[in-house]
Amino acid sequence: MHRVKRGQAYTVILLGFFLQLVISDLLRSGTVKPNILIIVTAFFALFSSGKFGAETGFFCGLLLDIFSIRLFGLNAMLFAAGGYIIGKSNTKFYRDSMITHFILTFTLSFIVLSAYFIIVSARGPSVSHWAGSRLLFNSPVVLISLLNSFLAIWIFAFLTRVLGLSETAL
Repeated sequence: MHRVKRGQAYTVILLGFFLQLVISDLLRSGTVKPNILIIVTAFFALFSSGKFGAETGFFCGLLLDIFSIRLFGLNAMLFAAGGYIIGKSNTKFYRDSMITHFILTFTLSFIVLSAYFIIVSARGPSVSHWAGSRLLFNSPVVLISLLNSFLAIWIFAFLTRVLGLSETAL
């Protein structure tokens, strides 16, 4: 397990949030915009423990919740749960693999965005309209997850180099 300093982690999270606000529109593909904080959560969960993954996920989600008009605390809860699960199981993955980065980011993005979409939609006026398996595939959840996954390959490579984290360095 790698030791990531909290100051470095929170600096990267704040930088990721800034990029989310400013640059994510430039990375937009049609109506689909990447969620950089999901990528940051997956990164720190993969290179640290379950506890630290949950902590960074909670902070990333909280930043999104503060600037959201929807259910306050939902992003924080979902990101923390995702960060915890990846952090607890990170010893089972080869951390330097781009395939691992892609798959973990896709999985985290898909689960977090799907849960968020379902919970927010269920609070709407017509819950029966949203029932069924078509819900997730008619939404941009899959496309956002794919976009996040492709961006994660580059972001993970950059952060592992800048923070000096790699399995070969152990």
